Amino acid sequence: MHKEAKMRKVKKWAALGLACAMTLSMAACGGGDDGKTDSGSTTGGNADSGTSGADSGASSAGGTETPAADNGASGDKTKISMAVWNGSWGEDLQKIQEDFNSKNPDIDLDIQMQTGDYSDFLGAKVAADDLPDIYLLTPYKQVQAFAEAGRLTDLSGESFVDKVYPEALEAGKGADGTVYAYPSVYEYLGVFYNKELFKTAGIETLPTTRDEFADACAKLEAAGIQPIAPTYKESWTLKHLFSALLTPFVQDDIPGFLSSLDSGEGTFDVEGIDEVFQFADIMKQYSGGNMMDQDSTSGFNALANGQAAMLVSGEFSLSTVAHANPVPDIGCFAIPVSNDAAKNKLSVDVGTCYVINSKTEHLDLCKRVLEYMSDPEQQWIQVLTADLGDAPPAMPYSGGVPSSAMDDYTAYCDAGNTIPWVYQQYANGFDVTSGDIFQGYMAGAKDQATVIQELNESYLNFIE
Repeated sequence: MHKEAKMRKVKKWAALGLACAMTLSMAACGGGDDGKTDSGSTTGGNADSGTSGADSGASSAGGTETPAADNGASGDKTKISMAVWNGSWGEDLQKIQEDFNSKNPDIDLDIQMQTGDYSDFLGAKVAADDLPDIYLLTPYKQVQAFAEAGRLTDLSGESFVDKVYPEALEAGKGADGTVYAYPSVYEYLGVFYNKELFKTAGIETLPTTRDEFADACAKLEAAGIQPIAPTYKESWTLKHLFSALLTPFVQDDIPGFLSSLDSGEGTFDVEGIDEVFQFADIMKQYSGGNMMDQDSTSGFNALANGQAAMLVSGEFSLSTVAHANPVPDIGCFAIPVSNDAAKNKLSVDVGTCYVINSKTEHLDLCKRVLEYMSDPEQQWIQVLTADLGDAPPAMPYSGGVPSSAMDDYTAYCDAGNTIPWVYQQYANGFDVTSGDIFQGYMAGAKDQATVIQELNESYLNFIE
């Protein structure tokens, strides 16, 4: 197929994504379809694609509408509708809604959740031209598609936007660089490590290169400690891993890398790809003899219980650590995939974005809601960061559960020493496939050349 024809198909796909249900590819991790338990924090159960959310008419959009609290609007109040997904955090939302409404007597914030497919919900709302005042989108391409269709309000220069880490704002920008979305949470992938076990093995300095990482693994093994807790039975963990290993080598021109893939002319055989597989080889060597039988639950437990010194995963794994007795001191460092330490940055990205409907009749009131959400002194951030493992907001803040991992995350973010999750910007749905393909390498069923070939061919299928 000629390049021009491929591009026409890419554009057609993006346009169809607005008119029909668009698959939400959430940023955190978890089993099943990698889905989250809420629009902010995550657990090890489910995280990345497949979501839900709501507003009036949700039942006809493929799911059940669940209000966070009774509407209770009076003649003196203006109702503001906010659509989120997944009713599992309804109790928290009710606290937030009641707190906001008590402090804003002129607003009746109506937070409603979709317990069905949020993609169907969005598709139905777009088709009916009846989107809520405030609603959630996934970052990058979905925000850009809605912005291009004229459905989003320009948020550039708003006080709540100015609080956000500059790197996080990229997830909510349109193709023209305008900020259209407020990032809800900032989630991070890295090497989570048991400080006490590192001390036992005599590791005094954290590894910053691939060779140093291999040396640390060897020291741990020599001390009778399993170096890495595997989670490779579930391919969603490997889509995160492959993305985190690849991004350092395309970080200087992610738009160019993605544009080449979307044109049908690109390849995953980029400069530095050999280092990706070399790091994967180290992980295979030090993940134990039955690593392909271990899923996220066993891997998270191995870190929590001190059965392994390291886990390459996300902050959501700390939810399991929080239930250990005693709770171990777990830190976090950037995955040292390259022997060029400057390339190795913490893998951090926005899970979801809040946007304001361009057709809302209550723009100033909607902005007050987002201002409330960005204030660490208010219930929004306090509730959503109440437990270890909850994803932090995409900005500097105080509060939450103190932990070494959070301290490390903050240091990386404050220094701007972060990179995004490139998989979030792939063609729709390819992220899941990339994990399935990379799983073959971890299992020893495919070599590097085969994995690269399958990635290239599969990506072409998605854009065609």
